[in-house]
Amino acid sequence: MHMKNKILITGGAGFIGNEIIKLIKKKNKLIVVDIKKKKEIINKFKKLKIKYIVGNLNDQKFVIKILKNVKVIYHLAGITKVPNTDINLNKRKEKIIYNNSVNLMNNLINNLPKNTKIVFPSTHLVFENCKINKKVFYENSKPLPKLAYASGKLECEKMLKKSNINYSILRLGSVYGNAEKKRMFNLPNLFVLRTKNNKNLKLFSGGVQIKSIVSVNDVARAMLYLSKDRFKRGLYHIVSEHLTVKKIGNYCKKFNQNIKLIPTKDKIPYLGYYINCSKILRTGFKFKNNYKNFVKNYLT
Repeated sequence: MHMKNKILITGGAGFIGNEIIKLIKKKNKLIVVDIKKKKEIINKFKKLKIKYIVGNLNDQKFVIKILKNVKVIYHLAGITKVPNTDINLNKRKEKIIYNNSVNLMNNLINNLPKNTKIVFPSTHLVFENCKINKKVFYENSKPLPKLAYASGKLECEKMLKKSNINYSILRLGSVYGNAEKKRMFNLPNLFVLRTKNNKNLKLFSGGVQIKSIVSVNDVARAMLYLSKDRFKRGLYHIVSEHLTVKKIGNYCKKFNQNIKLIPTKDKIPYLGYYINCSKILRTGFKFKNNYKNFVKNYLT
């Protein structure tokens, strides 16, 4: 007898997936799909009594099989460690990043059972090519992507909007939170990791760049929240704070006086912008985390 109303997390062995799993109380209907084959990962899910399947979402037969009786998909699968500047850009890798996002989404949409909902994390970087400092972007603002990661996410948004399926799209800020070392590569995570290791922090262009950030816990909470039936075919910005790089550095230095903040004259790709999140807040959702507390808990 096949279990109905299953919950599927693609890329579920990763940073956000692990946080979602923590928050899901009833894990008996949960299925995690990932390409990771390490024994420690497989054993971890076995101990949690969560069904873990190793597979590639580019394989249509595999996708059809795993989508059977699925009610909600949290589609996290994709390449996450990507360039954040166009300096010395590898065009071949950029093409791989873009095609990977689009092909995975296309395979899901084309094989999705009726009445199944996709909850999809896009990115605030769809506005990365903004030339106006401190511009405010809303959900209906014109996207300005530049690199393959943002362009691929935006194309996935368009694919969902053109389809007949139900979805919730979340444009995430830079996601911070305690994770395995190799996942601590974006600036909010990298700065606390370097600080913990007593390494100095470089502030490119003096640290004036604005970062739109959000806790991984708030991301997971928002994804679960927007998977509810009352949210239909919606797009939401998910950013809890806007901090300059210098401010992020100062938070880190507060809890480790041994490090130095070193301003440099290195160029930055853009000065930064603001992501308006009034839409998600109007639904009643509340952000519960802030970066200062994360730094304190990580470093003390």
